[in-house]
Amino acid sequence: MFRILVVEDDTNTRKLMCAVLKQNGFEPLQAEDGLQALDVMDKEHIDLVVLDVMMPNMDGYELTRDLRAAWKHLPILMVTAKQEAKDKHAGFLAGTDD
Repeated sequence: MFRILVVEDDTNTRKLMCAVLKQNGFEPLQAEDGLQALDVMDKEHIDLVVLDVMMPNMDGYELTRDLRAAWKHLPILMVTAKQEAKDKHAGFLAGTDD
């Protein structure tokens, strides 16, 4: 089964994303922030990471850089309320795939 790590600090958004993924046949795992996500990554096999940009402790850009350094071929998607071109550019520079 395809395992997707959802990294989102908003509890309701995280639960909704995981519910939709599960409904569609995926196995979602959850993390509240970047530090918790790295802990999950050390313990579990993950096929895809979907993460928020604005999170406490470690934002999505920093998390993406850390993930990319350790797991070069891991697909990473950013989901964020930030809409400006500079924010999207920062995500790609950090190493996100989309």
